Amino acid sequence: MLLFPFIASAQNEVFKGEHFIEVAGTAFQEVEPNEIFFIVRLKEFEENREKTSLEKLDKDFLNALKEAGIDRKRLELADVGSSIGKIGRKDKDAFREKTYQIKLTSASELEKLIEKLNPVKVDLADIIKLSHSDLEKIRMELKAKALQAAKTKAEYLLKSIGSEIGKPLMVRDWDEPAQPMMEYANVRMMKNLDGELAQEQAPQIGFRKIKLQAQITAQFEIK
Repeated sequence: MLLFPFIASAQNEVFKGEHFIEVAGTAFQEVEPNEIFFIVRLKEFEENREKTSLEKLDKDFLNALKEAGIDRKRLELADVGSSIGKIGRKDKDAFREKTYQIKLTSASELEKLIEKLNPVKVDLADIIKLSHSDLEKIRMELKAKALQAAKTKAEYLLKSIGSEIGKPLMVRDWDEPAQPMMEYANVRMMKNLDGELAQEQAPQIGFRKIKLQAQITAQFEIK
């Protein structure tokens, strides 16, 4: 009995007794990924009782990067543990490793890099993330389009009963996650028995577009 007057008062405060229409608007867009985060792991190995050093692998990898036309400034260590000097002399029999992360801008650039990496004894190469440089800007533009779609829907519905929309009373935004998809189920590459990068599927690499969606719920006054 004590709560009922409070609830009724809260409802009146929100809607103020106005007649309104509530509608939902959506907007969709697909964008081509232009940020491809690619990791390359280098690891010492032994072949014919001779160890290939991490320094040698590192040099070969950097040369491949240069041949692929990729600026070294786009290269960074993937984690703190990736360090040439991590293992001391007492651990000379251990196999050291190092992981790089590279930000690429297209599937064709990735394909060219993989081609240049084939002669290098890379231990692992993998795509870890796909994105777009203007993702947040595109999201905001989609939200505006979704709100316009909600307004258009409200105008159309009210016109059918001889009414008009007035001022907006409430706008609610629903965030939708981006859905970047790889064109192939598996673009992960590891060394084969010959020490070259092996890929089970077709050599050409492509990506489906990133699917974006915005949804807005809005209330408009009925005149």
